[in-house]
Amino acid sequence: MAYAAVTSLMGTLHLHFLQSQPRFPLQHKQEIVNSLHENLGFLQEILEKSEIAYDDAGAMKDLEAEIRDVTFKAEEMIEMELSSIYLQSSSLEACLLRLHGIFNQALKQTDYLKTKIIREKQLAKGSSQAERIADVSLLGWIRQRRLHLGSTSSQPDLELENIKMSKFSKNTSTFDSRMVGCEEEFKTIMDQLTRQSVKQLQVVSIVGMGGIGKTTLARKVYEDPSITSHFYMRAWVTVSQVYNVEQMLRCLLDCVIAASRDEHPQQSKVPKEQRNPKEKLPPPERLRKLLKEQRYLIVIDDIWSTSAWDSLQRCFPDDNTGSRILLTSRLKKVAEYASSGNSPLNMCLLDMVQSLNLYCKVFGKTEFPFGLEQIGRYIVNKCEGLPLAIIVVASLLSKMGEKEEKWMIVAKNVSRSVIGGSNDVCLRILSLSYNQLPHHLKACFLYFGIFPEDYEIRVKNLVRLWAAEGFLGAVKHQNTEEVAMEWLQDLVDRSLVIVSKQSYYGEMKTIRIHDLLRDFCLTETRRENLLNVIEKLPFYKTISQHLFSEPCRWISYRPGSSFLWLDNQIRSNWLNKSHSIHSSALHFRDMKHLFSHFKLLRVLDIEIVFGEGHGNALNVLANLVHLRYLALSTSEDAFSFDVKLFEHWNMQSFIVRSCAGILDCSQASQIWKMSLLRNFYVQACFSLETSEVIHRNLQTIFWLDRKCCTNDLFKRIPNLKKLGIRGGVSSGNPDYFYNLFQLGQLEKLSIRGWHPKGILCNGIPWETNFLPTLKKLIFKETGLPWCDMRFIGMLPNLEVLKLINACEGPKWEPSEGGFRRLKMLVIEEVFLNCWNAVSDHFPVLECLELRKCYWLQEIPSGFVDITTLALIQLKSCEDCLLASAKRIQDEQHSYGNHALLVSFENIETRAYNVIQ
Repeated sequence: MAYAAVTSLMGTLHLHFLQSQPRFPLQHKQEIVNSLHENLGFLQEILEKSEIAYDDAGAMKDLEAEIRDVTFKAEEMIEMELSSIYLQSSSLEACLLRLHGIFNQALKQTDYLKTKIIREKQLAKGSSQAERIADVSLLGWIRQRRLHLGSTSSQPDLELENIKMSKFSKNTSTFDSRMVGCEEEFKTIMDQLTRQSVKQLQVVSIVGMGGIGKTTLARKVYEDPSITSHFYMRAWVTVSQVYNVEQMLRCLLDCVIAASRDEHPQQSKVPKEQRNPKEKLPPPERLRKLLKEQRYLIVIDDIWSTSAWDSLQRCFPDDNTGSRILLTSRLKKVAEYASSGNSPLNMCLLDMVQSLNLYCKVFGKTEFPFGLEQIGRYIVNKCEGLPLAIIVVASLLSKMGEKEEKWMIVAKNVSRSVIGGSNDVCLRILSLSYNQLPHHLKACFLYFGIFPEDYEIRVKNLVRLWAAEGFLGAVKHQNTEEVAMEWLQDLVDRSLVIVSKQSYYGEMKTIRIHDLLRDFCLTETRRENLLNVIEKLPFYKTISQHLFSEPCRWISYRPGSSFLWLDNQIRSNWLNKSHSIHSSALHFRDMKHLFSHFKLLRVLDIEIVFGEGHGNALNVLANLVHLRYLALSTSEDAFSFDVKLFEHWNMQSFIVRSCAGILDCSQASQIWKMSLLRNFYVQACFSLETSEVIHRNLQTIFWLDRKCCTNDLFKRIPNLKKLGIRGGVSSGNPDYFYNLFQLGQLEKLSIRGWHPKGILCNGIPWETNFLPTLKKLIFKETGLPWCDMRFIGMLPNLEVLKLINACEGPKWEPSEGGFRRLKMLVIEEVFLNCWNAVSDHFPVLECLELRKCYWLQEIPSGFVDITTLALIQLKSCEDCLLASAKRIQDEQHSYGNHALLVSFENIETRAYNVIQ
């Protein structure tokens, strides 16, 4: 965390004092700030280049802790004084005088640290020879004991010596493609799930220790094509140690309702105003009703208690349809309790052959580097067959290069593990992998501890959070988002983060972290006094107050918990110094008590429970002058609330994930005062008036009312990259699409709302410089005529087009010369039944995705000649459409293009009349 602390303080100094036009000019005192910033740059560079082998009691580790404490303390004091200036609670002269004293003290402390580091480096040079001797002795010990195979034999095992991998992926983003040694378990589970002779509801359980691959195996089964075709409905819920029954039922309902709509598409064809209102059944009864008479598969992942099973099992009807429940748990007694008389499947640790096989798949080579084979085999052997440990250590070694002394660091650390089972080995390896992370990644990795167990993390939100926390220092010629994505990819490559969802082109959408890795983050953040997770009140009543006497930088606040039981003095001291809070189900009545204590808050990500009398609940946010990231959501949309923007000059991301949040035009105009604002998202449509200010940092706006999309407004936001526009027939402003001409940097555009007259395109220079950087375009519920697609096809660099209930009419005839760069086309819920297209209309198309296109009988035969086509994906379509996709696939195969895949889900013969 030392690197993050230094980077954050440098950013704070630059933001307030070192810009070309600083907010607070220090005049003759400016030199001291420059000197302090220079010292911090020295410390940052030293940390970046540090390759010292870490020991828990090592001098460098202590020095890092000292750097962290000095810089965090200096930044805290500086920001306290800035708060007084912003809120005018103290005179400017007095604050600037105190700031001068803080700068002086920080400069002296960083001077001392520079001297100490130089001295430590000199001492390290003298001890390097002794360290090399120690490394050689360990290598000799390994060779002498013949431990490279975990065998006492004096002869090498030739079979293991010659293990080769024929196929592997070096940078696989999930653990699924790295599963090794579970072939028999996979076959057993598949047989139990699809066995036709057993019609009663059956529970199949997988049991094993953390990190052994239970979820990976369950996911492979769940996504197998034979499973998706066998079961009418599938749903997945992750329970975890701390579970919420309502959330579990909501998750299952979401999956089942989606599957139900796919199976009963006529609902989608009935106008919304004629559909039945939402049933008012309680969630358990509603779930049971939806599953009634269906053959379903429910996966209950990571369940820890019999009570959790009791809460769910009554929702699963047994209608003798062959339904199954697949359950994973670390606890055998829980699996046996839930199982239908079947013995749980116990997952075993990998043997040495399997361990080496998995290692090679992750490491990306079929053999160890020259001269490192014995050390490598020794390290793999010490992982004791635990897949997670092997994956993490293989990723670590792949990043360390082929230097023997670096591999010896790993060997020494894994050899220290006492006899205590594979979990001890895994934790030792995780600690080593963390210590060997580049310094700029350590805070980013530990930050995963703020998220709940098994939480799906949206990548774009994580990137914005890292930026707001100050982790991302300035990098020449790169914006913060690019830097963050590179850092996140590095964590993925090290197998510390799992990619859950990604786009067709491999762009990460959501990620998660393994339970054991999260446990390590929690342990490390508590040790460094960075994070406190506030759980339910009864749990903390047994804990001494002194555990909360030291303030933490981050707070993660869980439903049902409270700060109010803490001693007032401790609570005030604790919250005063916190920089971020993440909370779900926070009642609006608690906000005033809670946020009155915060003075340094940068990040606020909360779900608010509103009630009657909540009118001014958000006013408490006005004094949070250091706020950089604000995300509000609501558990219920029944109560509308006014979205308020205050003079948060440091704001980077403002997000309201609720249709109940109403932002009026006068409040929206505060955007022009937030010069650092990059991302502005309000789920309900809002209007924004133009200004004399040109906002050059603003990159994302959602959802802007169509009527305010004027030429003058777009001139004021020239660097906008992502834009969402809403508005129906009554919105007016028919020329809004033409006004997009001003947005020369726009990359993604989403448009929602009815366009009965289509897009007015007169005068638009389509083929030259209109939206030259636009790559992704989404139309939803727009009612456009298909003929408007001839204009869209002229966009010069469009790569992704999604038409979701977007076009009216049964016939589409694309124009010549359009869609020259389109790679992905998605069509969903349209009345299209005649599509006349040839390969020249989509010359470089790679992916065609058709969803709920119930009237479309076939894909144009001309798609056979699109040589770039790699995937046709069908969901809830006619079987004749699938037949045409397979004909295209067969013809392309006959031409030698075996890359084309056809993926399908919920394909049935339907008896609906086709619109002519």
